[in-house]
Amino acid sequence: CCTIGLITGPLWGKPAWGIWWTWDARLTTTFLLWLLYIAYLLLRSMVEEPDRRARISAVFGIFAFLDVPLVYVSNRFWRTQHPTPVFFGGPNAGVDPTMGKVLLLCFAAMVGVMIVLLLDRYHLERLRCEVSRLTSEIGSRDLDRPSRTAREHL
Repeated sequence: CCTIGLITGPLWGKPAWGIWWTWDARLTTTFLLWLLYIAYLLLRSMVEEPDRRARISAVFGIFAFLDVPLVYVSNRFWRTQHPTPVFFGGPNAGVDPTMGKVLLLCFAAMVGVMIVLLLDRYHLERLRCEVSRLTSEIGSRDLDRPSRTAREHL
């Protein structure tokens, strides 16, 4: 989602603001968040030992998440290219009630998609653990059995 936002934002930003990119507070903090996401994915793929990978990734994930509230409040703290927030932006902020209903419907749909994806990911991880357990069980059985050449010597 962050990648899509950083790619599509300049597409409408150019006609609206006359520039493709500016080092606006919201854009800069979002770009930093995207870099942190990429670093997290690289970290997950580079550490071999599962326990160490989980620990390091968890600590880095907590650190990287600290940028999320900063992205949210960036256009409140610094008055830049982005307009004031529509929701919780102060006096005269908000949307038409019909749009509020549409927003809630879209939010419910996204939560539904998120739940389906999380359940699918949970199922995938359970299958991976099962494969790992079975692989180690097969490996330990092979070590318990004498090799064919050893039997021939007996």
